[in-house]
Amino acid sequence: MRAAFRLAVLALALATIGCATPPQVASTTPPIEARNPLDLRRTTLIVRDMEASLAFYRDALGMTVQYDQQLTSPRLERAGGDGVNRSRLVLLKANDSFIGMLGLWQFETGPAQQPPAQPAFAPGEIVLLFNATDLETRYQATIAVPGVHEMSPPTPRSYPGQDGAPPIQVIVSMLSDPDGHIVELNRLVSGGPDRRP
Repeated sequence: MRAAFRLAVLALALATIGCATPPQVASTTPPIEARNPLDLRRTTLIVRDMEASLAFYRDALGMTVQYDQQLTSPRLERAGGDGVNRSRLVLLKANDSFIGMLGLWQFETGPAQQPPAQPAFAPGEIVLLFNATDLETRYQATIAVPGVHEMSPPTPRSYPGQDGAPPIQVIVSMLSDPDGHIVELNRLVSGGPDRRP
């Protein structure tokens, strides 16, 4: 009986110790910024020549192919389509395989399209921005790709900081890919958001 009583007291003491509230320690971890429930997963470009586009985005810029498949899209209405719409879709990534992906989509049928002779900064156009820590090397590789149009070489630029923050210093270059999509290739020097790990 005494042994059972002692065991009960010991169990009660251990349970009480386990329930004790630890002393509060001030956190040195900054608060986690609330996430927006929306992610921009990917931008997909319609391209004329998949291999020319891969020479630019995969070989010169260094993106990694994550997906490369033949597709059919019979419900897709497009000019010059044959009702089956056979195509090839390639998805590439830079540092993240969930956000910031780039799609290249080439259709087998349809009217031939020529890229604009001179890319225009106008409504309906897009500008893809890539941050590169080795900007000068990647810039030289990209302008060597056939069909790429050099718009401006790497040049220092300063942008106003947000809410009184110091100016953002960036080295900026502009070019267009083989389909005429405008690409800004830059290197962040100081200011602005921290680079993701």
